[in-house]
Amino acid sequence: MNLWVIGWSAAGAAQPGRAHDAASDLLAALRFLPGAAVSEWRAPSGTLAAAWAAHSGVAYAQAAGDRLSLWSGRPVRWVDGRTEGGLPPGPEPEGLDGRFAAVAYDDGERALTVVADGLGAYPLYRTDAHGATWISNRAEPLRALAGSRAVDLDALAGLLGGGWPLGGQPAWRAVRRLAPGVLRLTPRGEERRDLLPAERTAAMCGAGWDAAEAAGLLVESVRALADWPGRASLVPVTGGRDSRLVLAAALRAGIDFRAATGGAPDSPDVLAARALCAAAGVEHSLLPADPAGDPWSTPEEAARVLGLSTAGTASLADAAGFPLRGGESLGDLWHSGQGGEIARRYYRAASARDRDGAVEALERVFCGRRPGRAEPLSQAGRVRVSAGIAAWVDRRLAAGARVQDLPDLFYLDERMGAWAGPTHAAVEWVRDTTSPLWSARLLPHLLGGGVAEREREAFHAAVLRELAPELVDVPYAGAARRGLAHKLRRAAQEARRLVARSRGGEDPFERVLAATRAAAAAHPEHPAWHVLDRDRTRALLDRPAAALDEMSRAYAWRVATVLLDPGLAEGTEG
Repeated sequence: MNLWVIGWSAAGAAQPGRAHDAASDLLAALRFLPGAAVSEWRAPSGTLAAAWAAHSGVAYAQAAGDRLSLWSGRPVRWVDGRTEGGLPPGPEPEGLDGRFAAVAYDDGERALTVVADGLGAYPLYRTDAHGATWISNRAEPLRALAGSRAVDLDALAGLLGGGWPLGGQPAWRAVRRLAPGVLRLTPRGEERRDLLPAERTAAMCGAGWDAAEAAGLLVESVRALADWPGRASLVPVTGGRDSRLVLAAALRAGIDFRAATGGAPDSPDVLAARALCAAAGVEHSLLPADPAGDPWSTPEEAARVLGLSTAGTASLADAAGFPLRGGESLGDLWHSGQGGEIARRYYRAASARDRDGAVEALERVFCGRRPGRAEPLSQAGRVRVSAGIAAWVDRRLAAGARVQDLPDLFYLDERMGAWAGPTHAAVEWVRDTTSPLWSARLLPHLLGGGVAEREREAFHAAVLRELAPELVDVPYAGAARRGLAHKLRRAAQEARRLVARSRGGEDPFERVLAATRAAAAAHPEHPAWHVLDRDRTRALLDRPAAALDEMSRAYAWRVATVLLDPGLAEGTEG
């Protein structure tokens, strides 16, 4: 983890003291990077100022004379079809893949180059204040620099209605997320370049793919991502399809790793993962509980920490893995299976025949809406969500996408880039999540099958046969059921079972509901009420935990994320 704040000003007005204070204040408010010193640097011309703080033992910064390079995450460089691990990215991103961000500055040209990976896996943010453009891998320091708590109601509506703000925009209007790609600032002006243009990814859909080539790319990617001296590798195995591919690739790559699963010893995921590891000849273990506590026992603290760390771009509905404090050294590299869902028609329920049908179907799936159950958004909040989805659909159609491919492209852009990117950032304080399937190199294969092939998950079946045919017949957890709703339900049930066991069987969600009810009563003028339906929200929070299905619990978690965050409670309508 490398927290950094940089300011650029063509007039030479960038002040390192401001960057230093913004970074220091965030670290002081959180229990991450204990004892880490905040370094600062100023270009001789005064055009650039920077401050950063990182875990010990990792050289995330190179400062010499009139040049500065900063990076974070885990880049992979592809050269002639092979990978070179362990290389910090330079100012040019060609050949780079993986979850990473980087900045490079040359005072001779007074030029700043900022690179955010093309898939949106590593979020970066921007604001303009004090005569400079400020960029950081956290939104909160930039909000402090801007000196504003005006909220973005579109972002809050997305978070409360669907679990994340569309486009990954933070809750603060003064701070914007940078689009994935390259941003270059010079005295001559500002330039931006996409690394994965929408036209290119649209053309990948149904264009064909090759299982053997995809298997080779996945193995190369895992090998390169694991090549980080001093960092151990973990493959978080579940009972699903995506982590099984990563396990098979790790075995074929010959890396040293351990396999573990979160959940109760008799849960379906753990039982399936244990059988899978036995077939692979790999020792299996259970992931331990976080000794720092969890959001069920301390929902107020969890909301505070998540708000400071992700600025409203992530929800406590995904709380099982979010840390509340960190340590001096980074933990394992987690080679997760996230991203493989792009090839699995996860949003198949959003299929439609035309543009208007696609907007309606995507909104319904995004919000988890169905007859007899509605999200807590007001009509005004729903209008904001619908407008955001319609704008995305129109951009994708203008870039050549077919209506039939919109659900998978929505998963690529929104579920991965706008949801998974910030959630990975929330845990980056304690570990790096590499997600080797979430790869620009693999994307043509993930999308290359036609709709029918993606529907029947042909990519996973064929690539697994290439990598580890001995694992093909090991049963999956819940093999007879598929889909995002089932996966979310299973994950939530397992998290709840684990916490309930530690508390003598009491449903821990009662504590969350009580805290959120108290916050709702204490903040009748909270900006979230501009997009929440008061009656529907109160009815949701007043129900006993035992009466809430998993989707209703997710709604309640989202409301808790916003109402329990003390920063947002101080917010004003944007």
